[in-house]
Amino acid sequence: MTGKRIVESLAERKKAAVVRMQAGVITQVSNILLRKQGKVSKKAWFKLLDIAERLDKDKAYRPAIDTVRSAFENNNPYINFLEIISRKSPACRRKLINNFFLNAVFRGHEKRVKFARKYHTSQPFFFVISPSMRCNLHCLGCYAGNYPQKDNLSYETIDQILKDAKTMGIYMVTVSGGEPFFRKDLLDLFASHNDIYFQVFTNGTLIDTTLAKKISQLGNIAPVISCEGFEKETDYRRGSGTFKKICRAMDNLKEAGVIFGFSTVPASYNYSTLLKEEYYKFLGEKGALFGWFFQYIPIGLRPETGLMLTPQQRVTLHDRVKEMRNKYPLFAADFWNDGPYVNGCLAGGRTDSGYFHINSNGDIEPCVFAHFAADNIRDIYHRGDHLWDALNSEFFKEIRAGQPWNKNHQMPCMVIDNPQCLRNVVKKTHPYATHEDAESIIENPLLVNHLNNYSESLAAILREREQPNNSTGSRAVAN
Repeated sequence: MTGKRIVESLAERKKAAVVRMQAGVITQVSNILLRKQGKVSKKAWFKLLDIAERLDKDKAYRPAIDTVRSAFENNNPYINFLEIISRKSPACRRKLINNFFLNAVFRGHEKRVKFARKYHTSQPFFFVISPSMRCNLHCLGCYAGNYPQKDNLSYETIDQILKDAKTMGIYMVTVSGGEPFFRKDLLDLFASHNDIYFQVFTNGTLIDTTLAKKISQLGNIAPVISCEGFEKETDYRRGSGTFKKICRAMDNLKEAGVIFGFSTVPASYNYSTLLKEEYYKFLGEKGALFGWFFQYIPIGLRPETGLMLTPQQRVTLHDRVKEMRNKYPLFAADFWNDGPYVNGCLAGGRTDSGYFHINSNGDIEPCVFAHFAADNIRDIYHRGDHLWDALNSEFFKEIRAGQPWNKNHQMPCMVIDNPQCLRNVVKKTHPYATHEDAESIIENPLLVNHLNNYSESLAAILREREQPNNSTGSRAVAN
């Protein structure tokens, strides 16, 4: 046997050993999470963390694993997650293990690193795609309200995007809109790519018992239902009767054993409600396991600066969110305010936690709130290129070169926290606006002045909080 053949044989044996090890890991995790409904012990959590450490060969996720371990050693309510997940449908549990944890997090990481080295790209963890901007609601301050309503992404184009994503090592895809479930072929795409984990942001009004059962059977879909508080706040923004519809949707998903979450936009009209413990208790009782808070940004349909939280309100709400997620088994991530956990801005396909957005016209935007693009996926495919070629546009590279925009990662955003940064990048690289009036966020004098004052005030508040001897109890509570 030649030396080359010996090396190849050893490599094959090593690869086979890794496959056997991963199969063993899947079996162990499955024995924990796929067991019949019942109490899941604290010991099971620590066993899962030990398994995670074995998979994390290059220690890329070691800080996160250590954080979770510390939380459970201190009896954090997240210890109840396994018990809750054990009551979900078998398909949902299986896909959570295989698609999210194994494919997206562990196997995907290694694949993303190798791909990025070969093609000289960044390594985004996921991306957002909006297959449709059509919607049956007309929500106040909708970020997507000014996009054209026609769907220009064909089934074949979306299918190719997902194939390219897996080539890049991306197995976590967020689906937004518009209302995604207006696309009748969406479930077919999810079924065709059953090795990807899809997080679907939806207004929930189309999730009847039939759709909930289909989602449960597929297992690789985690719906995220928009909820702005209780009935008064939700109906104020989304229309009369919407709250009752989303409550039914949550009930349908819970009954079908689906893993799902919520999405809330903190704004002036719901701020006081989001400070109430009852809101978080309500979401947990309805069956939500996780959720996202996205600060209102004055873009899209009839932008209003008056809807934004004040800087002090934003800081106070963050304190409350942290308190609630340490009390209830409901992982609530406060987008922007939780920037320190991901080292700031994620836009432009940043390596590690980063992402980008493909809208329903095919425009590839740095994030869902910066409505500018240098490339369109349909043009990319027409000239025979691939999704990853968009990562190396001058627009995206300039964004990544500027990150983090702020040393204080509680001010990560280039749109509202560091507004001069978005203006400078657009001015330097000349991307095109992806819908009418998208430029207003960087050109309208009223918006420009408001965001300048907003960011300066937020920076001053955060500096004051960092001063020695400044305890939480002495901080001012917003009106």
